[in-house]
Amino acid sequence: MIIYKFFKLFIIKINDYLQIIASTLASILVGLMTLVILYMVFFRYVLNDTPYWSEEVARCMMLWMTFCVLPVSYRLGSNVSLEIILKKLDGKVLEIFQLVIHLLILLFIVNFFYYSLNFVETGMFARAYSFDLQIGYIYLILPISFTFMFLVSIELITNHLEKLISLEK
Repeated sequence: MIIYKFFKLFIIKINDYLQIIASTLASILVGLMTLVILYMVFFRYVLNDTPYWSEEVARCMMLWMTFCVLPVSYRLGSNVSLEIILKKLDGKVLEIFQLVIHLLILLFIVNFFYYSLNFVETGMFARAYSFDLQIGYIYLILPISFTFMFLVSIELITNHLEKLISLEK
């Protein structure tokens, strides 16, 4: 039991730290993306000369921002869920249902992680159109995000297992 508690505390601390990093990075990216878009709009409508790189850079920032926030929203439970079904369940049935949901999500995360590695690998052979960067570096956020989501999923599964065990006592 001591090893389990240490493992659980370790996962929580890692997820807390990663959540701070991901939230900060996402905030910075939103600010930078806003500046790039304002720059693009100014040049397009005032100077009638759109910078060739601005739209693609803004899209890349949006991709990184989205995948930075994805594990954080999963951890906080602010993603889409079937509240109608969950409100009708209670006790042991609810915990089993949520445990099954998180196990299925874990399977999807592992699957997406595998495919994201392939995405990054094939992206290393292509370059962005408007600036000199391999697409694989842009897609690198995918396996990073799915790794964080894996850790979050482990934390949530252990939470529901603890609740399920406490309900059986």
